[in-house]
Amino acid sequence: MRTGYLGILAVLMMTPSLVSADDISSAAADLCDKVRACATAQVAEEDLTPELLEVMEPMLDTMCEGLQAKVQDVEPGHPLHQPAIACMRSMEALSCDDMRNPDSLQTAECDTYEKLAREYADAR
Repeated sequence: MRTGYLGILAVLMMTPSLVSADDISSAAADLCDKVRACATAQVAEEDLTPELLEVMEPMLDTMCEGLQAKVQDVEPGHPLHQPAIACMRSMEALSCDDMRNPDSLQTAECDTYEKLAREYADAR
């Protein structure tokens, strides 16, 4: 199995957590649900053992919990608020095939968010 699904969550966990918890928590939960559904579908599609899914489940849970825990409250008017949500939603909109392909994981919205997050961090 390719590392695309876990790679999505790993990338998001490394980005600055400077957005409102309510909105980003919803976006993160929806993205985690999509990643979980795609991983489960791939296991079934490739006729892999149910044991593999049992091994993957705790990893996905841990990554999702880590992503949720990383979110910090920042006023909704913060400059990174909407770009971060847009990044999460754009990744959620990817197909399962795109999620398995590391070259397809970086969306335009995430490029924008990462650029703004770097600029914000440099300005502090």
